[in-house]
Amino acid sequence: MNNSGLTIAEIAEVVDGQIIGEKQDRVITTASLDKANQNEVSFLNNSAYAHQLDTTNAGCVLLSATYEKSHWDIIAKQKDKPASWVLCRDPYLAFAKISQILDTTPLLSENINQTASIHPTARIGKNVQIGSGVVVCANTQIADNVSLGCNSFVGPDCSIDEGTILSPNVTIYHGVKIGKNCLFHSGVVIGSDGFGFANDQGLWIKIPQTGGVIIGNSVEIGANSCVDRGALNNTLISDGVKIDNLCHIAHNVEIGENSAMAAYSGVAGSTKIGRSCTLSGRSSIIGHLNIAEGTHITACTLVNRSNDKPGVFSSGTGMQENKIWRKNVARFKQLDSMAKKLRELEKKLKEIQGE
Repeated sequence: MNNSGLTIAEIAEVVDGQIIGEKQDRVITTASLDKANQNEVSFLNNSAYAHQLDTTNAGCVLLSATYEKSHWDIIAKQKDKPASWVLCRDPYLAFAKISQILDTTPLLSENINQTASIHPTARIGKNVQIGSGVVVCANTQIADNVSLGCNSFVGPDCSIDEGTILSPNVTIYHGVKIGKNCLFHSGVVIGSDGFGFANDQGLWIKIPQTGGVIIGNSVEIGANSCVDRGALNNTLISDGVKIDNLCHIAHNVEIGENSAMAAYSGVAGSTKIGRSCTLSGRSSIIGHLNIAEGTHITACTLVNRSNDKPGVFSSGTGMQENKIWRKNVARFKQLDSMAKKLRELEKKLKEIQGE
């Protein structure tokens, strides 16, 4: 958190950018191009919003280094306005770096609230912040500079490494290991039972889930997402993984480094996802699959088979007028009979041609 803000020169240094405008002007927070004022920094990464450059009141705008050459007319109009420009390789990445420095998200003000319940065998590191109503159970280790939000629960035999933040109302079940500098938002549940049941003549017999969950460093998990514990082995979330709100990771799933999942995505049990994969919103992956490193799954895709090479994969159809969609659904049901007729026609054509 930086309440004093940054000068334009400091911003350019952080993002390795070139300044057009005043170097010593200062900004203190971030905003969108259309809402920003002179004390705020914004960015342009999508040409659809280029028209806002002519009207923005931002004190600093991050632009692509190639933008300067083709839009001098817009830049020239800004000479009498407060905006300075910082030309850089990747404005969105640059904005991410600057927004981290200017982040004003409040932290817990007390070290350990008197209403927290900490088991005598729990080990608490230095500069740990523990909010009201927090429970830390037996034989759990909380490392230095960890923050546990109000009413969060950390079960027995867990470990949370340095710099990790649990927002209010996060639940960590027993035997979970969490790495450094992670961020879990409110409602996250880590280590609840995987969905394991055997059917005995119509009755479901529960299979105890005796594995755990191991989460690497710099993992972020969005609000109300769940990561199940393993049935026998551990569920594994590797370093740098980013999981959006309302996602579900089933038992024994393994997610490779720096992969990302958008909201409403789900992964069924024992599937392995490689490094640097992306799952767009509402993606669904069935169990016991292997997803190759670098795979991209587009929105609302059902993944029902493994892939051994990276690529972009999709399923489903785009939005259509309802009357057209209804006709297409009816035709879809006829595909099998149409395919059979087509094969018959091909056979007859070959007979006519004497093949």
